[in-house]
Amino acid sequence: MGFAHWAAVFLDRYRLAVIGVAILLTLTSLIAAKSLQVSTKLEALMPEGAASITTLNNALEKAGSFASIQIVIEGEDKVAIKSALFVLEAVVRPLPWSESVQYYEDISVLEQHKLLQLDVSELEKIEMAVEQKMLAATANAFEKNTGIPIRITLTGDNASISSASTENDSLDVSLSEKIETKRLFASRDGRAQALIIWPKPGHEGLSDGKLMIADIAKIIQALDLNAPQDGLRVGIAGRISNKVTQYDAVLRDVSVGLSTSIGLIMLLLAAHYRRASAVALIMLPLLCGIIWTLGLTALAIGGLNLITIFLALILFGLGIDFGIHNMSRYSEARGRGLNHIEALTLIIGHTGKASLYAALTTSFGFLSLLLTEFRAFREFGFIAGCGVLLILLAMYTVFPSILCLLHGKIRWQPSLRTMKLRKTGWLVGKYKPLPTVVAVLLLVVVVGMLAFGLEFEHNFRNIQADKSPDQQWATTISKSIFRGGHDRAVLVVETLEEVEAIEAYFDNYVLQDTETPTISKIVSLRNFVPNPTMQAERLQVISRMWETLSESGALPKDLAGKTRYLQIDELKPDELPPAMRRVFIGREDKPGYLMYIYNSVTMDDAGLARQFYEDAASFTVNGTSYYPASEAFIFVEMLALMKSDASRAVVLVLVVTAAMIFAFTRSVVGTMQILTPTLAGLIITMAVMVLVDLKLSIINMVILPSLIGISVDNGIHIFERFRNADEPIAEVMGTTGRAAMITTLTTLIGFGGLVTASMGGLRSMGYLALIGFSICLVMTWLLLPALLQLRSPSNATKRTSTRKATLA
Repeated sequence: MGFAHWAAVFLDRYRLAVIGVAILLTLTSLIAAKSLQVSTKLEALMPEGAASITTLNNALEKAGSFASIQIVIEGEDKVAIKSALFVLEAVVRPLPWSESVQYYEDISVLEQHKLLQLDVSELEKIEMAVEQKMLAATANAFEKNTGIPIRITLTGDNASISSASTENDSLDVSLSEKIETKRLFASRDGRAQALIIWPKPGHEGLSDGKLMIADIAKIIQALDLNAPQDGLRVGIAGRISNKVTQYDAVLRDVSVGLSTSIGLIMLLLAAHYRRASAVALIMLPLLCGIIWTLGLTALAIGGLNLITIFLALILFGLGIDFGIHNMSRYSEARGRGLNHIEALTLIIGHTGKASLYAALTTSFGFLSLLLTEFRAFREFGFIAGCGVLLILLAMYTVFPSILCLLHGKIRWQPSLRTMKLRKTGWLVGKYKPLPTVVAVLLLVVVVGMLAFGLEFEHNFRNIQADKSPDQQWATTISKSIFRGGHDRAVLVVETLEEVEAIEAYFDNYVLQDTETPTISKIVSLRNFVPNPTMQAERLQVISRMWETLSESGALPKDLAGKTRYLQIDELKPDELPPAMRRVFIGREDKPGYLMYIYNSVTMDDAGLARQFYEDAASFTVNGTSYYPASEAFIFVEMLALMKSDASRAVVLVLVVTAAMIFAFTRSVVGTMQILTPTLAGLIITMAVMVLVDLKLSIINMVILPSLIGISVDNGIHIFERFRNADEPIAEVMGTTGRAAMITTLTTLIGFGGLVTASMGGLRSMGYLALIGFSICLVMTWLLLPALLQLRSPSNATKRTSTRKATLA
């Protein structure tokens, strides 16, 4: 106890200096934490060098961006819709982040060159139809002028035209007299239309997305487009809107859950300790440790992802137990008559020793996740592992220093209070140890069979935030307008020859894949601009038709306005409208072309997404391998990686935890006594998950190592108290066990608020936390005391005269 006494005296003497350093470090960490970026992208969870991530980044670099903002409008008055779109375009176009704004496609070039989309045989049919029309017109004119009926026979074509026949109107050449120049972004019934806004390059970040969506929302509100008298409904859709919605939902759920939980935990602590000062003593060091962790995260990693953003909640649960054990042991010691330095020496020397081993065990368990491939696990392990150690540091520097300032102003409870607390462990003495251990282990074996049926969440939408009614409406309207959908894979190739070869490959692949077809179509520049050889062949036929018409003098009425379709030259990619060049050529300062592989099955289901992945994620054509990019592909790879790493992560945590417990106890039996309740709780938790159909996901997965950490932490404190104190197990559970119960209850409250979250992943995290921590608490109170009594039966019942005198 020499070091513990020295540390107690040091902290008492230099308490203001320690608090000052802590404040300075906290302020510095807060400044650093302001630079933290939160990413809701799936690629932020994957290893940095993953092929799917590299491919997607390359595609993004070429395309500029795949994400747009869509303003959708629905109403019966099409004139009012057109007017609203016109005004919106005029207002949005000057925005500094807006690159392209349009509510229609300029299709004049495509319309004029529409004959190039037909193959030679189809053009020859039109050519014959044109010739027959011309001959019919000639025969009719001859009969009209001479009164003599005439029949003209085409040699070699086995066709005969008489002056009695019409101009063969049944032969439709599919050409209108007026070339269409615009195609609105509209639903089939025309009741819904959209304005598409493409941001400038460099505005792909989440902060930019929030700014852009806020600008659009303000414009819609300022123009009062949703006024009931206009009969219009206006909303915002598109990938950027969805991304911002998910981000806002995550932050809202975490902030509301965290603030509510902190409030409830403070009430629980105040009710338990019956003094407000206890709340401050526990909460202030805890907040310092969490802020220090955020500062370190900003310096070491730079940002948070979909999993690590919840670490404030997890660290709150992992770290508060140090403060609760300290406060409980100090209150107990002061209630027994020890002075401040003696009580402080006790918590540093005994409780501190257990906390140190518990923190090292938990921290090293989390840090072992650095050995996994899944980036989300690695970052989670680093932040959680370092966070536990930083909170421990705060709890044994800031906590004692504040205590040294306040202890003289607090009236500590008399020993009668301590006696009552000890008696709360009476339940432990009411059951036999051996039958209890056997019964629990049999239960674990039986329900453990169910744990093998635990499934992973395969539907990504089930972990996303629920959309508001307005967002659901906007998404539905967007799908009715853009019927091709956005679930597609994108591929960047260097030459148009490669485009044609890949299209031929997939045409053949789709014909052969009849069992599990997942590919709907391939769309590329060649769908609109045929290659030069094909164009040359088609232009020969088109030129012949023009020569026939131009040499024939007066034209029939139905052909007179259609000659502009025949007066064309080769169509080149740079003649396409800007919107199409953006889609198929992308950034023109970057070489290559963009191709899109559309899926015919939903990407929400991981099983179907996996089939599409197997069909299109990689293929080889003419000796060259290609790797299309898609967020769905990333999700498939991420799920596979998470499955392979999940068991590895749990095993790593357990192995490292067991090693650290052995270093603490220096006994195989002691290690098993501490670890067995944790393993039993973990197995029963997974079995209950199967029973209630709660699946593992990329979000709630982090609860499992947290269960191990908190359960082992409680076990170490109880084991240390039982091993070193001259007390029966019932009294140990009535003091240290009671503190363990309070720590678990605070954790339950911390995560319990998530069950009302709008994000499905957060809700599942809340449910898993409630189930898992409750079961582990029961195992701590039921199984651990029985195991300790089996190994040291004398401690279970001994009562020394000294103890009786102390409690009297």
